[in-house]
Amino acid sequence: MIRNYHESDRPALFCLWKERAETLGYAPLSQAQFCALLLDHPDFSHEFTFVLEENGSICGFVSGCTGAHIPKGNVRGYISCLILSEKADTDSNTAALLLALEKAFRQAGKSYSAVTFFNPIHLPWIIPGTDGHQHNNAPGVAVDLPLHGRMLSLGYRETTRETAMHLDLESFTIPEKIRKKEEKMAAEGYTVSFFDPQKHQGLDEMLQDLQNPLWIEEINAAAKAGTPVLVGLYGNTVAGFTGPIYPESTGRGYFAGIGVAPRYEHHGLGKLLFYTLCHQEKEAGAKYMTLFTGETNPARCIYLEAGFQIARTFGVLIKEL
Repeated sequence: MIRNYHESDRPALFCLWKERAETLGYAPLSQAQFCALLLDHPDFSHEFTFVLEENGSICGFVSGCTGAHIPKGNVRGYISCLILSEKADTDSNTAALLLALEKAFRQAGKSYSAVTFFNPIHLPWIIPGTDGHQHNNAPGVAVDLPLHGRMLSLGYRETTRETAMHLDLESFTIPEKIRKKEEKMAAEGYTVSFFDPQKHQGLDEMLQDLQNPLWIEEINAAAKAGTPVLVGLYGNTVAGFTGPIYPESTGRGYFAGIGVAPRYEHHGLGKLLFYTLCHQEKEAGAKYMTLFTGETNPARCIYLEAGFQIARTFGVLIKEL
């Protein structure tokens, strides 16, 4: 039987998560962490969470979310996770749970079901081959999991692939060639500094030029709160950004993204911002960094040059309902 989630299912869902999530690559979570990240998240919904029950025992669940406050949430429903017990982990059970969620999205007036980084519910996963290093979210479904192929067979299309990248910061230093490039850029008026609202202008204009609603909200909020944000400058005008700078409790150096306004591109600001970010995260106490980037994103060359290694590949999946 497939039915909507009830509050009384909370212990069973955590037991299922504890049993199976780590085998799928998710980070280990305590019950309190699991509830905070999923069941008690402001965007968690009973309406869009379904459990698979057999002989009175829950052996699987799928959870999704939507809402006009989420990017593209006016037309999309987002899948947060799908977990099945080892015995119940079949193509047919996967399909049954996904179809139940898709029906709920359709009844709510949504046109698409998707797994993308726009989902506000973030579930951390472990970087393969590391001593517990983790990333705080996934932009899609890992291509090495059966779920990826199953979703493709059920009508989902892969719009792009995102590669997860990892860098151990212990031995990271800014190369001499980047330092020399920094000197040359400074002579041309381009520098990198922490944002200072008393000295620098044009932060909001730069963010608007980049047309990323998540960056607009997060970077403006960080700047107002006084959280260190690195900016690329042309004189005193903000031309790009990266950050905010702070180590997460896991030891990961946080990374929201990196962007340079179109009219300031091709001067080396993006590369200088990124190397400075890695250095400042290390100085702040971060042990490692992780990030996602598209397989065809030119910035990927910067990350690889800085020493990042590809750790896992994810497919961004969308289905028209």
